[in-house]
Amino acid sequence: GKSGYVQMISDDIELSKLLFEEAHKHPELEAVTRNLSITTLRYVPEGFVRDQQAGEVYLNTLNEKLLNALQQGGEVFLSNALVGEKYCLRGCIVNFRTSKKDIREIVEIVVKEGREIHKQLQAKSN
Repeated sequence: GKSGYVQMISDDIELSKLLFEEAHKHPELEAVTRNLSITTLRYVPEGFVRDQQAGEVYLNTLNEKLLNALQQGGEVFLSNALVGEKYCLRGCIVNFRTSKKDIREIVEIVVKEGREIHKQLQAKSN
């Protein structure tokens, strides 16, 4: 009934909060926004200097390529969102089977794949 739906929606919102918190704590992720069951975040390589326009362009390219790799890889499904000028990964939690463990794995997968994409982009520019 109604209380079951309320609980499922509440659980999804809590998992979205967890995703935002885990991204915020991670040194290679930037938690951007969170609302209802949606969190947006970006992969930012460790030590990356972001105070230049070229840096933001690079991060947008990096995260767009990262999203494509994640979608093709099939381990997680995230979509994209533009928040201001930032190209972000967008997680929308709506599956009642999603767990806290899944959220933590999403963070691990995004970081692992983000490092690889960053490495590839750096190799191309050298």
